[in-house]
Amino acid sequence: MKVSSPLPLLSLLLVFFLSACTADEPPPPDVSDISVDLEVLRFDREIPALDTTRLGEELERLDRTYGSFTDVFFTHLVPVRRGDFSPAEGQRVLQAYLDFPLTDFVDSLVAERFPEGAGAAPIAIGEVQELIEDFEQSLRYYQHYLPGAPVPDTLVLYDTHFELAAFLYGDGELAAGLDFFLGPDFDYSQVNPEEPIFSNYLATSYTPAHFTGKLLRVLIEDRYPLPRSGRMLDYLIYEGKKLYLLEHLMPETPDAVVYEVTEEQMDWLRENETPIYAYLQREELLFSTDVNKINKYTRPAPYTPGMPQESPGGAVNYLGRQIVAAYMNQHPDVTLPELMAMEDAQAILQGARYKPR
Repeated sequence: MKVSSPLPLLSLLLVFFLSACTADEPPPPDVSDISVDLEVLRFDREIPALDTTRLGEELERLDRTYGSFTDVFFTHLVPVRRGDFSPAEGQRVLQAYLDFPLTDFVDSLVAERFPEGAGAAPIAIGEVQELIEDFEQSLRYYQHYLPGAPVPDTLVLYDTHFELAAFLYGDGELAAGLDFFLGPDFDYSQVNPEEPIFSNYLATSYTPAHFTGKLLRVLIEDRYPLPRSGRMLDYLIYEGKKLYLLEHLMPETPDAVVYEVTEEQMDWLRENETPIYAYLQREELLFSTDVNKINKYTRPAPYTPGMPQESPGGAVNYLGRQIVAAYMNQHPDVTLPELMAMEDAQAILQGARYKPR
């Protein structure tokens, strides 16, 4: 069953008239008085510079400098410290990683795209500095809207063979894989056109513009985990709350970047809110507990099943955001921490008095 894309001329005129009569969104709050003390470490420049004649000593040096990050990196990303490896075997694994052609290829790409400042201590320059400043500003909004929430004070930048874009380690510290932010000029499919993670619908978000959003998603999902079970509605509301919060944490960021879709797909979502909602009702999906269906409709994909190929994967999550926004409009006294802590998706739907546009 297809969801129609075009809107009648009369509907378009009505949308234009209503939008012209709607008050402008309020400006984001002034958070300039909120301090952010974020130490940024360039682990990505350490691996290419390792002295391969003394790897044991080099690993000890990295442990002293980067703390628990090295355990995560060398256990899960580059398995030097796998449980059944002796130190000597681990060093041979590291040497093999350093000798692998893909390692040098990625290290060179990252070094060219994200150079490091000169001097005794590595400093951020150019685009890396812009990324850090943008993320720090979002951390100010994070503290403003979620007072008391833990905030990382360390960000480690690294690269591997395209393993993870971002993750938390240690005592709530953050790490970001710079190899996931080389686009849009870099064609990820050239690495391996058969690898699903390099598909266009995912690689769209592998750009510096998405750096802050991917780090914030890690923080949000750690503090407010995905439901372990439930109905489609529960997952839609969860994704909607996350998108709604991200919009507040990234107020100057285009919606397409926040939603990790293209501009055309963002337009499609705005124009097809009613047909998407009608489709979920018609197919009796809103209260489905079928895990396969829930994943199929809410996870990233080339497009959403049952909808035109112009739709983004997870298009139904947009409804979750609209329901959450409607709920907050009806309940202006509810704070963002209170919203994020709410687990009753049915109560949010009922309290929203939601009417798709």
